[in-house]
Formats: sequence, structure tokens, C-alpha cells
Amino acid sequence: MEVNNITVKFPKEIVLEDGSKITVDKDKISDESLFSLLYPEKHTDDIAVALIKHGFHDATPSFFKGEVFSLAKEISFPWELHLRLFNNGEKYSKIFAHIEISRRYFEHLFIIQPAVYEPFDFYKNIYKQFRVMYGPSGKTVKEFKSNYEITLMPPENLIEWMPVVVNLYDSLSRYKENIREIIDMLDYELHRR
Repeated sequence: MEVNNITVKFPKEIVLEDGSKITVDKDKISDESLFSLLYPEKHTDDIAVALIKHGFHDATPSFFKGEVFSLAKEISFPWELHLRLFNNGEKYSKIFAHIEISRRYFEHLFIIQPAVYEPFDFYKNIYKQFRVMYGPSGKTVKEFKSNYEITLMPPENLIEWMPVVVNLYDSLSRYKENIREIIDMLDYELHRR
């Protein structure tokens, strides 16, 4: 299967709700907590259902970070969009999103790019307002002035973790059988006397 590069736009210059202008430093573009998408908490289940109808599935395995839903969808091989939906118990809940190598591969752990714009395409039929919070200020973004364009290139080789784990398990099982034989032989020799 052919692997693809993917280009992600990430906010560079923004204007917040209070009129303050922010320029995001390039070294911050990998910080997933910098931006979150806001939606009314009452829409959490509806948004999750809409995402599932768009081909998202439970994002397992993944590290639990307190989210209500963790969903992923392959968007261009081998890239997937991973969304975490949180209920904050406040007026608005939030989504953190990133693009990463598919979780079928070991490389999934090493290439992660936060995403701001992509998730909205999948849930805008449930909640039409594009509301984004800039984390450091706790204020919403009123305007996006410019963006970074980040091209993600997959590694040359992708290693599926499941066959490796199965082979490792088989090897350990054979090793365990060999050790069991040695222990049984020692036990026999020690107790034969």
C-alpha cells in the first residue's frame, strides 16, 4: 500500500475575543493543549455518533486522559485523525485533536501533530459554530489571520505491532517450555537421590 505525506494547517497568527493578537511560536506547533475546539456539553453524545457515522472508531489502544470518547479515523494512509472529547461540567466541553501514524504501527507513538481545523469537518452538521479556545489565555479565537503549513512524512518502514507481539509471545512460550523441561530435569535429578 502506498504511504502518503499529509499537510496540516496550524494557527500562526490569531486574534482573541478580547482583541489581543497572538503569534504562535513555531516551537509550539506540537503542543496539543494549545488549541481546543469548544462545543456545548449537551452535544457530546450527538457529536460522537456523528463521528462514528463518518467512519471513526474507538481509538484503542490509547492512553486515557480523562476523555469521554476517544475516536480515530484513517484519513490518508497511514495517517489517522485522533479526537478526544471531554466533558468539563461547564457550559462548553472541548475536543483535543491530532494527526498521527495509524495505531496499527509502532511508529504511532512517535509522530503526532495537533490539528485544529480537520475535526470540524466531521461534526459541523451537529454543531455548526467553529469555536476554538486558545489554551494559554482561556479565551476563544475571534479570527485566524495566518497558518503554518506542516507537511508530515511517514517513515520509510512501518512495523505492525500485532505480528511482532504474536511472534514474541510464541518465542516466549517456547522459551518457557524449554525452561520448564530444564527445571523438571533438575527436580528429577535432585529428588532421585
